[in-house]
Amino acid sequence: MLALVFAAVAGPPTISLPPEVAAPPGRIVKLTAVTEGKLVRWQLAGDDADLIPFPDGKTALFCSPKPGRFTVFAWTAAGDEPSEAAKCVIAVGEPQPIPPPKPVDVLAAEFRKLLAADAGADKLAHLLQLAALYREAVKYADHPEVKTAGELATRIRAAAASLLPSDALIGVRKRIADEIAKELPVDSDATLDAATRRTAGRLFARLAASLEGAK
Repeated sequence: MLALVFAAVAGPPTISLPPEVAAPPGRIVKLTAVTEGKLVRWQLAGDDADLIPFPDGKTALFCSPKPGRFTVFAWTAAGDEPSEAAKCVIAVGEPQPIPPPKPVDVLAAEFRKLLAADAGADKLAHLLQLAALYREAVKYADHPEVKTAGELATRIRAAAASLLPSDALIGVRKRIADEIAKELPVDSDATLDAATRRTAGRLFARLAASLEGAK
């Protein structure tokens, strides 16, 4: 009786890469081929990027300084049977714009120095109350019953007296008074026209923001 021995015929080797990889321009991308093959060959479709295989053969480094879509192929072999080529598309995106630096709030920096020099125990709480007052003062500037610069100043002084002790944040409050005097009428009888009301509203909002930024 003859025994028939059938040798198992192995199929071609397999190899795989990630189907797609995203990368920013100028960044190095590490690609690793998954395969049982001992040797991997790499090919980059195109000449406007770089592909450098590692000595281990199964890893390669890709880099492109420019945006675009780039295709990398890898294949291996076992005996005399080559694998199908694995393909990876590398999507190199547009560089992210660098956000402009935030403008420096000079007034907040001045308030911060004045606050540091203030000896008051509750100075931080008073600072936040003063900021809230000027948030509210934006409404005073647009209130139809407030008709003159003097009436507007009286409203603000009354609100300050109800919120803060008279000796609280003297340096900060003097600096605020200087800022108001630069932009609003010093004549208490001056009528608040539409333009002056807008100026006052913007000024009070800016003062509130700078006070909040000084904490």
